[in-house]
Amino acid sequence: MNNTLLALVALPILAMQCGDKKKLNTQCLQGKVVRTSCASLVVQVTNNDSIGEDGWKDSTSANPATYDNVFSVSNLCKLPAEVKPGNTIYFTIEKPKPSDCVVCMMYDAPPRTQYDIINVSTSPCGASSK
Repeated sequence: MNNTLLALVALPILAMQCGDKKKLNTQCLQGKVVRTSCASLVVQVTNNDSIGEDGWKDSTSANPATYDNVFSVSNLCKLPAEVKPGNTIYFTIEKPKPSDCVVCMMYDAPPRTQYDIINVSTSPCGASSK
């Protein structure tokens, strides 16, 4: 009887431990724009290794490289013009929302992990941009 009661009490506690281990982080993140195309934009987070996916390979590059902490930007058409490959940007992330963003239909093997990025800036978080 005691073992059954213990199991019934422990089950909900253990169930809460399951699920998505990576919580959405709303802090200001720093990232490097790895790749842009008409179909996708890939960002590598450089100041938080719990965001994005690890081991993504850019198969479209002439010199394929493997990246960790990368994600595909789902609100691609709402980004400022200065977001270009190689640039360091600062931003916050949100879960992807339905969008009327039009992108080309080319498949370029982006990371499966996707986020909307907002508050995009080329200035470090908390710094005033000039």
